[in-house]
Amino acid sequence: MKFPEINIRKEIKLAVILVIAFSAIAFVGRKQDSKKVRELNILIQDEGNNYFLSNEQVYSLITGDESDFIIGSTYDDIDLKTIENRVLRNQYVSTTQAFKDLSGNLTVKISLCRPMARIIRKDKTDSYLCESGKIITTSEQYTPRVLLISGEYMQEITSGNIASDSIYGKIFQMVTFINNDAFWKAQISQLHIDKTGDITIYPQVTKQYVEFGEAESIREKFIKMKYFYTKILPFKGWNYYARVNVKFGNQIICE
Repeated sequence: MKFPEINIRKEIKLAVILVIAFSAIAFVGRKQDSKKVRELNILIQDEGNNYFLSNEQVYSLITGDESDFIIGSTYDDIDLKTIENRVLRNQYVSTTQAFKDLSGNLTVKISLCRPMARIIRKDKTDSYLCESGKIITTSEQYTPRVLLISGEYMQEITSGNIASDSIYGKIFQMVTFINNDAFWKAQISQLHIDKTGDITIYPQVTKQYVEFGEAESIREKFIKMKYFYTKILPFKGWNYYARVNVKFGNQIICE
């Protein structure tokens, strides 16, 4: 019986190469863990248009109100997940990512919540509705110019996320529609939502208000409104009508 030839020398060489490679990886890993943080970089995305948090405030979040010494700490002592969770606990933060590089830099990148509307409340602090659907409280540091929402319907919503909510999700969809359309974003000043969910729209410039009804058939109703603003008003005059109703079917009721 003839056994296959085995190239022992070749297999020994391969084993040695693998041992050296794994040893190098382990050495680099140990060296990386022992590296010290030389610089902390804070990157706030879209910082020029959003002032909820400053770099100093983010630094305080990262360090746990400066209870942790980041600069000078070894990489082995830095828990990236802990840093990310600290930053995410702030209501104005939407996402965060912390990472280290080979040069001794620790970078924390964050994106802040972007408000679409301000919810006006009678007996409670106002809130913002953000692009993600998240509800956050107002800030003394920054007041964005956004759509206003008033009325009893939204008074009890003070926190959480309404993007997928069975009751308030349609309001979120309508506000998102307005926010993403340059024409309507410039045209509409305020939504008043009564306790039944009926919406009245108040424009920025013209005097008439629009009875929109519930947040149903949103796109179709805005098509009718667009026709009113681009075809009827230029012909009749911008302040000729006091009330417009687009609740029903293919009708536009003007008075």
